[in-house]
Amino acid sequence: MKRIGVLLVVLVVLAWIGSKLVPRREPAVAAAPAAVVEVPRKRVQQPEAPTPEPPMTAAEKKAQQEKWFGAETIVAAERAVRGELKDPDAAQFRDVRANYTEQFGLVACGRVNVKNEFGGYTGFRRFVSGGKSVILEGRDNVADAWVGACL
Repeated sequence: MKRIGVLLVVLVVLAWIGSKLVPRREPAVAAAPAAVVEVPRKRVQQPEAPTPEPPMTAAEKKAQQEKWFGAETIVAAERAVRGELKDPDAAQFRDVRANYTEQFGLVACGRVNVKNEFGGYTGFRRFVSGGKSVILEGRDNVADAWVGACL
């Protein structure tokens, strides 16, 4: 332990000495111009204030929300679905997409195939998730949520 400490001190001292021995380059100073020539300036027209944009339609708002937050919602939804399963590593997802509605906001809808207690896959079941809570077919009544949030 003592040898390592001594070795570190020697290395630090050598690095410091080496930094003092290497010549430093001084930054180049730009030469002052011999004569100053005045250039006439053009008048620059001030930009006009931006016109306010009209409010977005429901379809435009839906497309914008899905574009901005769709991938994050899908990842959070898959994580939430995996958290509800007995064997989360074996989950297979299909047709997962983000959807925005005025009523539910941005949710992820899709299908998940999970293993049962015997190790066999049960088939793809629908799910709806906002990233925190999960509505899973077979366990919850997914029909109403699917119609309201995913279609």
